[in-house]
Amino acid sequence: MHNSKKVLTPQEATVDMNPMLDVVFILLIFFIVTASFNRETALELNRADNTISTIQPKISPLFTINKQNQVYLNTRLITLENINVNIARLAAVSEINSISLRAHPLSEHNTLVAVLNAIKEQTDVPVSLGETLH
Repeated sequence: MHNSKKVLTPQEATVDMNPMLDVVFILLIFFIVTASFNRETALELNRADNTISTIQPKISPLFTINKQNQVYLNTRLITLENINVNIARLAAVSEINSISLRAHPLSEHNTLVAVLNAIKEQTDVPVSLGETLH
C-alpha cells in the first residue's frame, strides 16, 4: 500500500453573485408590473366657505341728558365731544341695535340736537327719543 498524504492547498473560493442579483431584479420587476394599485374611494365632503363669522352681541346704548345739560352714556358722564368716540368704541365691541336718547324736560334744546347730530355722524341705527322724570 501506498501511503501518501494528500496535501490540501487552500483554494480561493469565490461566489458569483451576479446571477442572483439578476433573478432578484427580475422578480422585483415582475411583482411591480403585476401588482394592482387600487385607490381608496372616499366620501366627498361639501365644505363650507373658509369665512368664519363671529357672533357679536347686540346692544342698545342709552344716552341721558339731565336738567343741567350733562350727557350720560349708560350712567357714565361724557362730554359732547366724546360721543363719537364712545359710539365707535361700542360698535367695535358689539353690534349696536338701536340707540335710546332721553332728555329731561328742563334741558336745553341745543344739547339734544348736538347729541343727535353726534350720534348720526357716527352711525345710522335708529334713535328713539324719550324724556326722563328726574
